[in-house]
Amino acid sequence: MESPLSNPYTAPVSNLFGSATPGYAEAVSPSTIAQLAGTRPWVRLMSVIFWLAGLVLVFFSCMYALLAASGTLASAEFAKNPVIASNPAFADNPAVFSGILIGTSIYLGVFAFLTIYPALKLWKYASAIGRLMASHSIADLDAALTEQRRYWKFHGIMTIVSICLVLIGIVAVFAIAFTALQSGIKLPH
Repeated sequence: MESPLSNPYTAPVSNLFGSATPGYAEAVSPSTIAQLAGTRPWVRLMSVIFWLAGLVLVFFSCMYALLAASGTLASAEFAKNPVIASNPAFADNPAVFSGILIGTSIYLGVFAFLTIYPALKLWKYASAIGRLMASHSIADLDAALTEQRRYWKFHGIMTIVSICLVLIGIVAVFAIAFTALQSGIKLPH
């Protein structure tokens, strides 16, 4: 197709949607914008839910870290608890609880990141849809699709990692059971 700028006798073309290229109306179709606009409130809702879940995880991660750092669980009064005193693993070393809490704090912190990162991607995606609704620009469509691609790429990678961890866990369970049986441990009946 011939450019309207190359023929001086063509009718002028108005740029109604703010395209950067003069003479061309590079606009996203209204039906495409309507489809994306219909998903925007749901994307925003899921983003808010992920943000709230991530902030709850951050809160509990901090609480566990503070409880471990306070030394409350290593006190003599805590060690006198009958449940604690009857368990030799904890009675001999009350600081084990602090280690468990620190490990749990780190675990929750990792999961907080794994929850907040997709929330951020969804938030940016919904914001890009909002800009697209206002501008009808191809660049804003590209920005929205880029954020959506990043969101799904993250979930794809996490799915692959999860499958690998499950397979490693299954192999580990069988290896531990096999080793235990070889060492002469009797299974409960």
